[in-house]
Parts: sequence; structure tokens; C-alpha cells
Amino acid sequence: MEDANKQTNRRSARVGRFYHDGAIQIEADLTLDKQASHHLMTVLRSKAGDKVVLFNGDGYEYPATIINAAERGSSRQVVLHVHQKKTGIPESPLQVTLVQCVSKPERMDISLRQAVELGVNCIQPVYSRHSVKPGDEKRATKKSLHWQSIVISACEQSGRAVIPSLNDSLSYSQWVQQSQPHDKNNVIFVLDPLAKQSLTQAAREWHANTGHSNITLIIGPESGLDPKEINEAIVHGAQPVTLGPRILRTETAGPACIVLLQSLLGDL
Repeated sequence: MEDANKQTNRRSARVGRFYHDGAIQIEADLTLDKQASHHLMTVLRSKAGDKVVLFNGDGYEYPATIINAAERGSSRQVVLHVHQKKTGIPESPLQVTLVQCVSKPERMDISLRQAVELGVNCIQPVYSRHSVKPGDEKRATKKSLHWQSIVISACEQSGRAVIPSLNDSLSYSQWVQQSQPHDKNNVIFVLDPLAKQSLTQAAREWHANTGHSNITLIIGPESGLDPKEINEAIVHGAQPVTLGPRILRTETAGPACIVLLQSLLGDL
């Protein structure tokens, strides 16, 4: 019973992590934005004297203490005192760019969140033939801001101190034509259910031959990539690969690929 109580206390003592969009000074006070203040006080029920960790994407963590706690439900912002600067957890030696065809909102959110938690370095949203429609500029901007919030939230959750890049959305053909064909420092894999080689086998052989660890993954939307789109990627230097006999949902395929690659060449 005593061991169980210790484990419970250990879990409950987990320090919250919060992203701050700006410079963080050591031995100085810092005011959290309204959204973070609300989460800290209303959701986590924190109080003055509690510890938190800040990060801003520079690779470091900043332990801090709440010195002025807003009342729950109020619009006041929380003030913290920053104590020190610590190196964050190291990034994976595997550099992964996820080219994710835009899918339905809830599925796209899952794809991005899990990819970030698993260590992806760059995300490139693209609109393929079977993707949802991009909409007008205002809607596209709203989507981009939402996806950025998903990326930051996933970094808070996973302990990452570096924010993965989130590129502006492109059409599938735009991205393929801009990609670097046959780049010896980077390999592009496109999921193809008819491919003869598995992702694991292809990645292992490529790494053994080159020693590099920069990989780009192209993941289709709900209905998959059109055969012409797969061929277009292959013409521009991509290697077709398969994940095996089972067809995965788009929100499962990307994270599954990243897990395999992190296990093979990364830090899992």
C-alpha cells in the first residue's frame, strides 16, 4: 500500500509545461498569456508557490514558480518567477519531414499531434486530389493557426523543447515539383499499397548505404493518393514503400511510419 501511495504522489506531482511565445529571462518575472493562465488555474488548479516549466522552442527549459495566482475563472493573468535555464531533452538523431495530405479536421489533428509527440522535425501539409478542399485564404489562415496550436500542445505534452516547423500548405503537385530529386542527403518515401518493398527494409538499406538520417514521408488522405500522384512522386525521386498487408487510416499511417523509423534509426 505504501508503494502504491508513493506512485500516486509521484504522478500527481508532475510539473506542468507551458509554451511562451517570446524571450525568457532568468531571475526575472514573466506574465503568462490568458489562455495559459486559464489552463494553469482553472484546469490544473495551481496556486502561488507551485512549480511550472516554461519553454519557447530554443531547446531549453525554464523552471519557474507561480508568485501571483489569478482567481479561478477570472481574466487575470498569472505571474511567474523564472529561476534558471536548463537544457531540454535531446532531439532524435533522425530528421523526419512529414508530408501529410490534409484530411478531415479531427483526423488531421491526430496525425499532427502524434507525429510531434514521436519526434517529427518538419510538417508539410499538402492538398492532394482526395484531400478536403483548401477553402479561401481566411479559412486557410485559421487552419494554419489551429495546426500550430496542436503542434505546441503536443510539445508541452511530450516534453520537447524544440518546436517542429509547420510549413504553409501547398498543393501536392507544387510540393513534389519543389522537392529535391535524388538528394543523397535525404530520402523520400511515399506509401504505396502496391509497393514491393517495406518501409523498414527500404530505410535500413538506404541508411546502410549512405549513413544519413534525413527522411521525408508522404502520407495520403482518407482515400489515399491517386496512382498518378504516387507515380509523380516516384518520377521526382521518391521510393514507393508499404507498411504491410493491412490498410491503415491516414491518422494511423503517419505515426506508424515514424514509430518504425524511430525504432530503426532514431531514439525509440
